[in-house]
Amino acid sequence: DFATSVMPGWHTTIFPPYFVIGAIFSGFAMVLTLMIIIRKFFKFKEYVTDGHLDAIGRILTFISLIMGTAYMTEIFIAWYSGSEYEYYTFFMNRITGDYWWAFWIMFGSNALVPQLFWFKKIRKNIGVVFIMSIIINIGMWFERYVIVVTSLSKDYLPSNWADYTPTHIEVMLFIGTLGLFFVGVLAFFKYVPMIAASEVKSILKPTSEKGNGGH
Repeated sequence: DFATSVMPGWHTTIFPPYFVIGAIFSGFAMVLTLMIIIRKFFKFKEYVTDGHLDAIGRILTFISLIMGTAYMTEIFIAWYSGSEYEYYTFFMNRITGDYWWAFWIMFGSNALVPQLFWFKKIRKNIGVVFIMSIIINIGMWFERYVIVVTSLSKDYLPSNWADYTPTHIEVMLFIGTLGLFFVGVLAFFKYVPMIAASEVKSILKPTSEKGNGGH
């Protein structure tokens, strides 16, 4: 829907792979966040190992490079296309301008911070990995904010231009969606086995108790 619009900032053919990669990126980051929480509070260190977290960190590093390439491609197309509307949206309303802070939070969180996963010491520090996964989740939220708000706040008609400020109702709705998500996750953990026994048979520890009759 975005790519078929003539709205500045949305009229680009990179959006289909852009959103697919973004979904994979945010999905891995959220899985990493939840895995660390489950590992800590449900004593699943034998099942969610350091190797699993290390592998996800490596994957996030690779996908982050793709995200950074997508961001730079958008900026290059806005400059190279010669469209003054695209140029204004990216260079005067995102990179600089009223929403520069949102753009740079997005860019830093999604393209720069994950590059720390190149270092093995970072990937082995569970606390740092958890914080970085939260930062990536925040960065992906700001990506949606940048895409929607910066284009809609300043379109082709200057008479429509306005700076966006969320109302208290919007803030409460956002908090409510977070609450709904965590309630759903906790309900899932309560009623559905988090780990299938068939998938962990090879690492289950044999019991030391003898059967009836001492056999």
